[in-house]
Amino acid sequence: MKKNIKVLLTILIIGFLLIILTGCGNKENENDDEKNEETVINENTIEQKEEKVEGKSGSFVEYKGYTYYWKIDAGSREGTGLFSNYKDSLNYKNDLIRFNDSGEEVVISDKGSGDIFIVNDKIFLSYTADEYGNNRNIYSVDLDGNNKTEYCSGEMKYIVDDYIYGQTDNNGDIFIIDTKTDKVDTIKKKANIIGCEDGVIYYTNEFDYTAKNLTIGSIEGKEDNGIIYTFDSSNFEYYERPVTMYALTMWKENGKLNTCIGYSEGSANLLQELVQIEMDADGKNAKLTNVELSYGFYEEEQNIKGKVYFKTVNPNADSYNELVYVDKETGEIKELVKVDEINEKYGFVEDDEHQTSLYCADAVGDDVYVIIDYSEHYPEGDVGWRYTYKRLKTVCFKYNLKSKEIEDIYDF
Repeated sequence: MKKNIKVLLTILIIGFLLIILTGCGNKENENDDEKNEETVINENTIEQKEEKVEGKSGSFVEYKGYTYYWKIDAGSREGTGLFSNYKDSLNYKNDLIRFNDSGEEVVISDKGSGDIFIVNDKIFLSYTADEYGNNRNIYSVDLDGNNKTEYCSGEMKYIVDDYIYGQTDNNGDIFIIDTKTDKVDTIKKKANIIGCEDGVIYYTNEFDYTAKNLTIGSIEGKEDNGIIYTFDSSNFEYYERPVTMYALTMWKENGKLNTCIGYSEGSANLLQELVQIEMDADGKNAKLTNVELSYGFYEEEQNIKGKVYFKTVNPNADSYNELVYVDKETGEIKELVKVDEINEKYGFVEDDEHQTSLYCADAVGDDVYVIIDYSEHYPEGDVGWRYTYKRLKTVCFKYNLKSKEIEDIYDF
């Protein structure tokens, strides 16, 4: 009997231990499952953060596997213009195209031209709002072209995180569009944006003709940092008030901020003198250098990373314009194609009465998309010595940086 009791107690003890051990094992498994689930959540969170797509802007824009651009035609702009600058036609509708290797489609047909800004899966566009081309209105649509939202009048300049920074047309105010909330805020009154470096917006305050200096300030997020540098006109050799003094652009080189300040005179408003300023990000330790000008023009002002433009190679040569691209990473200028090669390909004439000019261009990966206007002198529209041109043909092509080949896209 005692023996049976001992056996029964032994069985009960072993069973109890097994239950405890099994329970602990289940708890550990539950903890493991929780840990695994937490790991999956964390991995998904990390993956989502990595998938955040930065905003893109330009006349040709790549976003999530598609390239977007405005397809213009003969009615999109005026047929004549001073110096072959053709204004947008008022209330004219263009096709916004997106394409990839699978083909192309029309996103919307609406008023719009110029640069395209895409951020947070919204396409921000603008169109000319007056016959003189001085005012533009901004709106957005979803990636599929729906949910049109109107914003304000002005020009979009830069994307920083979720914000688009812009400049109003009339009084020169700086504004921000919050692309998540669609709210528009004015950040700085009477100021002009001159550049963006490391997410910081740089501006000059409205120039007072009675003053002798021009001030530079900065904005981070929605905060105006105020003035970081003051430029005195005594740094010019021939400057006499009142004339327009302004900063051309802002760029970063060798860890230093650089800008150029000049002034214009005459009926053509040509640049007369120019001073380059190199300084720290806070405006300290400024170094000034007088820049030599040729015929009132300054080519290097256009050497902004990612910029595509015509560069003067040799003013004494028969053909002295060359299409170049400034590498986005290194700032290195890459030669693309000479203007006489473009003229030969499309049968354009090279002489004093004809002109081949760049309407817009952008690099997308290894491809540079270009729209070129070919024009002829139109004497009836001349203003004094300033030539008016009549547009004869417009061509859009793609230049591949690796193959150095040109592929036609469309023309009219």
